[in-house]
Amino acid sequence: MKKEYLILAVVILALSAYLVFKKDNQQNYTLPAPMKIEKGKINKIVITRKNLAMELARKGETWVVSDKKFTADMTLVNNMLDVARNLRISALISESKDSIRYELDDDHAIGVKAFKGKDLLLSFKIGKTAPSFNHTFIMLAGDTRIFQADKNFKKDFDTSVETLRDKKVMTFKEASIKKITLEKNGVAKILKSVKAENDKKEDPVQWKFEDGTSPDKEALTNLLSSLSFLVCERFSDSLSKESLEKESPLIKITLENETPIILNIFRNNGDSMVGTSSMSPYPFVLESYKSKDIFSYVDKLAGLVKETKK
Repeated sequence: MKKEYLILAVVILALSAYLVFKKDNQQNYTLPAPMKIEKGKINKIVITRKNLAMELARKGETWVVSDKKFTADMTLVNNMLDVARNLRISALISESKDSIRYELDDDHAIGVKAFKGKDLLLSFKIGKTAPSFNHTFIMLAGDTRIFQADKNFKKDFDTSVETLRDKKVMTFKEASIKKITLEKNGVAKILKSVKAENDKKEDPVQWKFEDGTSPDKEALTNLLSSLSFLVCERFSDSLSKESLEKESPLIKITLENETPIILNIFRNNGDSMVGTSSMSPYPFVLESYKSKDIFSYVDKLAGLVKETKK
């Protein structure tokens, strides 16, 4: 009996050691570790899909997109840079080259290359998002295996030139404005800021029309707030700023500080309005609710007659 117990114990220990050190149908592997790229080192990103390529490049403190050098939205660019600089692989998913299953084939994959000048720092392909929605399937350049990367970042690169463009068309500090000229229907109203006679901390500056009357305070606050960080819906490639500004705008707003800032809103384009700004080289389209708000504030502020539909 003692011999049998001893033999059984030896067998159990042997099987345990076998299970620990010998894993059937599995292969030991080391996950690749893409190098961590220092902040500010990347100055160009190329995104490809099928045979189409889109390039983003750093220009001074900003980034531009496409060969037309459109100013890019820095929030969207920084999202891409964060992924490229900190790409982390958490698991090996497949060694079977099953690229179609993970949308890493040529018809679906998104290629990403990060450069410093002409030096390629990182190259990988993006497939579909993992079922967890917290990971993304990728392939590294020169490697046929499929990996799982941390974070869901496909949406950051599945984009277009139009989406990546910076759509800010007007920005200023409200306190810097000293004079406002509102023009509509051939009528012009001028507002100037003046120092309050009483030195109340809550209202040190007052606005007055040329005739000394005071404007609607709420309408003025709303107008300046809506214009101080004005973002358009999209830019219009079918119009030129020069030809558009030869026409008479429906509304023209001039804001003066050290340099005058001019906003023109022109004819109706569907449900939206076309506009130009002295702070943007491109004509743009405003969402209908934004243009309606601006018209409403101007009408209420200056008492201008609203246009009637013919």
